[in-house]
Amino acid sequence: MKKQLKTTFLQLLIFFVITLTSVYAQDQNQFGFAGDREQTFVAGSSESVAIWKQWCALHEKGDVEGITALASENIRIEAPGGELTIDGKEALTAFLTQWFDDNEQVRVNPEWGVPLKFINLEGNPIDGDWVTSRFSLQINDGTETTVEQNHANVYIENGLIQYFQVLQYKVSTLAEVTLSVDLSSYDGEFSTVGVFGSFNDWCGSCNPMTDKDGDGVYTTTIQAIPGELQYKFIIDEQGVEESFESGDPCTTTVDIYTNRVLQVEGNMTLEPVCFNSCSSCE
Repeated sequence: MKKQLKTTFLQLLIFFVITLTSVYAQDQNQFGFAGDREQTFVAGSSESVAIWKQWCALHEKGDVEGITALASENIRIEAPGGELTIDGKEALTAFLTQWFDDNEQVRVNPEWGVPLKFINLEGNPIDGDWVTSRFSLQINDGTETTVEQNHANVYIENGLIQYFQVLQYKVSTLAEVTLSVDLSSYDGEFSTVGVFGSFNDWCGSCNPMTDKDGDGVYTTTIQAIPGELQYKFIIDEQGVEESFESGDPCTTTVDIYTNRVLQVEGNMTLEPVCFNSCSSCE
């Protein structure tokens, strides 16, 4: 009798879990498609996004142990174009160790990502999440710095990365651009001078400028991807930033923002310009 009750209880429990899981999927907004099936995804978990972002952040530290701690024993990584496939944590450890030894810095910057949970044929969400994410990979080998614009499809289950596919959009070699701004006639007190723009995600404190000879001209050298570069000079970490009118000759306007613009074609050194002006102070 007890055995029958136990069996009945387990059957009811399994039925309850399956029903609850199915209701969970139905209660969430389903979207997307897979093959000829519609409404095959629901939103995944923020925990999976956090794991992916942590995986990326650990590369800058060269933390092989930390990265592999987020990988399953049977992880599989597929590089763009089939040029490299990594199977298993042991192979991943060997690859990362050599990769970090060969380069001065490896930086992975996730730009955006979305967690998705697939709905199976029974109408239930699978255990793991897919994280689809655009990211940049910056590698400094001691001689030059290359930047890859990539996309990742990452499968995460039980808190570990199981599968990781990389698709590549573009590879560029960073150029060194020297910028100078003349504040010798600036009316006002200030402590710091800097530059921000599309090259540093508009970070107001990341690229300070210096005036080594005390002539009021501040200079710095930045690294930028060839192509269009938008930027502005700033004072006191954006306490004051340049302001231009749409149509000014050295600018471009996007929505409500008018910024300095430059076409980067290689290493460049620009002549000093007056703060808030397209020309020199002379």
